[in-house]
Amino acid sequence: MEAISSAGFDGFEVFEPDLVSSPYSPAEIAKQAADLGITVDLYQPFRDLDSSDDTRFERNLVRLERKFDLMEQLGCDLLLVCSSPLSAAVTDDGQLIDQLGRAADRARNRGMRLAYEALAWGTHVNTYRHAWDIVRQVDSKSLGTSLDSFHILSRGDDPSGIVDIPGEKIFFLQLADAPHLVMDVLQWSRHHRCFPGQGNFDLVGFGSYIADSGYAGPWSLEIFNDVFRESATGRTAADAHRSLLYLQEHVAAYRGTVTEPLFEAPSPGPIENIVSLRVAAGPVRAAELGRRLRHLGFDLTAAHSEHGLQLHTQGPLAVVVDTTVDSLWTAPGVPAHLPALAQIGVRSDAPEQWETRAHAFGVAAKSVTMPGTVEAQDGVVRLSITDATSLDLRSRASTGAWQAAFDLAPRRSNPPSDPIVTAVDHIALAVPADSWDGIMLLLRSVFGMTPHEGQDVVDSVGSVRSQALTLATGHGTIRISLNMVPGRSSTTDPLPAARRGGVSHIAFGCADILGAASEMTDRGFVPLDISANYYDDLAARFDLSTELLAEMQCFGILYDADGTGGEFFHFFTPVVGEDLFFEVVERRGGYSGYGEVNSAVRLAAQLQS
Repeated sequence: MEAISSAGFDGFEVFEPDLVSSPYSPAEIAKQAADLGITVDLYQPFRDLDSSDDTRFERNLVRLERKFDLMEQLGCDLLLVCSSPLSAAVTDDGQLIDQLGRAADRARNRGMRLAYEALAWGTHVNTYRHAWDIVRQVDSKSLGTSLDSFHILSRGDDPSGIVDIPGEKIFFLQLADAPHLVMDVLQWSRHHRCFPGQGNFDLVGFGSYIADSGYAGPWSLEIFNDVFRESATGRTAADAHRSLLYLQEHVAAYRGTVTEPLFEAPSPGPIENIVSLRVAAGPVRAAELGRRLRHLGFDLTAAHSEHGLQLHTQGPLAVVVDTTVDSLWTAPGVPAHLPALAQIGVRSDAPEQWETRAHAFGVAAKSVTMPGTVEAQDGVVRLSITDATSLDLRSRASTGAWQAAFDLAPRRSNPPSDPIVTAVDHIALAVPADSWDGIMLLLRSVFGMTPHEGQDVVDSVGSVRSQALTLATGHGTIRISLNMVPGRSSTTDPLPAARRGGVSHIAFGCADILGAASEMTDRGFVPLDISANYYDDLAARFDLSTELLAEMQCFGILYDADGTGGEFFHFFTPVVGEDLFFEVVERRGGYSGYGEVNSAVRLAAQLQS
């Protein structure tokens, strides 16, 4: 309850299993809610009210009265009544109308209300239209319907009929997202419901029908999955509140109007592309990381005497290597496995707009002073994405002031006539399992990133779940891929020492993959040794010339095509330390993927390097 209040919610539902196991009485819960300034909006669920067994139904009415006693102590007047999934459920509408009418009379006499909900697996009533038709025919002011997005959308039902239900007869709204899965709907419901913005349901369309119906009650969340109850309550509540704000913002945009109680977020600021990276390396890994960057065409151009930072530049790109080991991981007692990506710098002419927007969604963001600069010169706003990695929104002026603050020039060399790499193509981040959905929601809500179809990628410790998100900016595309290793959590060592092959990497884009590989080789890069069997397979699957295949094999270049003219060439460095590596890519013909089909080949070569 404290987490719910702190997150910004107005009220909450009391879930009966939580109350039954709680050491606090209903009256104590009501007092705590009042002290926190939140309301108890619903008690749920009341299961299996209707019954074809008259004796059982009469006993259910007695049980109903006892729940009214409890609700009076809670200070709550609304009870969720689910349609019955039992074999003894009423299967005649006339009998069901009579039984719900009798229950509604009991509620009216006690100053209570009943919200009737169709369970997707109900024996007789399993659609919202059927539930509403029963409620309509009962015609009692004490009986309305409750709409649950999961029960409606999981069946593939058309939610447009919601607009035909008078808003005042929708007593309650429960929302949940979910990934598209093919499985028993009950198991899907119990294990895979997530917050809006974390799944694949069209909740924006669903929410627009709710708004059009005239419903003016709470927008609530009913979530069941295997992770959220294990997570810290504060973080879970913050993610939950953010998910409703995210949904309401998109519903308002979809409808073209903002009406109560919809949330209107501050507008996003301008954004361009990724221009800088900070990699925490420590004193041991800094030299090895520097060599890899030199291979990629970066040169060590300056250093910071006070903060132990080394500046590597190439064209407009900058990579800072942090030779110190400080609080890279925020979890107490968790060791730092280095090198690791600590900061992603993104160009924005108005970072303060992003700070305002982030705060509106409950995301911690702050203006920061970069090492060696003064506050007036700054234009940097920092948001934490993972426990280890932050995203910095930087103005052009702040970047110039920051680079000018590097006061040592230990070595300068002649850069290549043309940059080897020209942009950051994408970044892959290792994400703990219990943070996955929250990070996904942050990127979608604050930045409006679009998720793409997830992938299961073979990794050295099994299967890694990978999810790419993109943001088209007008200056290119920002791509971030989240990689989750089963069993990894934010409360354990985030990068186990036994890990090999890596799940975090930085991919740079180039205009000419063969030219880039050749120049990198001239700078000392040794390509990964890719199996000859791979190139034999490419020759069988694609119409690539013998000469091109020979050059690709020489430089360890991998290939994919999307079937619509898009092509993808890419190659990798060995892993630096235990987890981080680099990739160089060339996209042709609008290819939008990441060459996931080559992951096993990449991994095998890295393990042998």
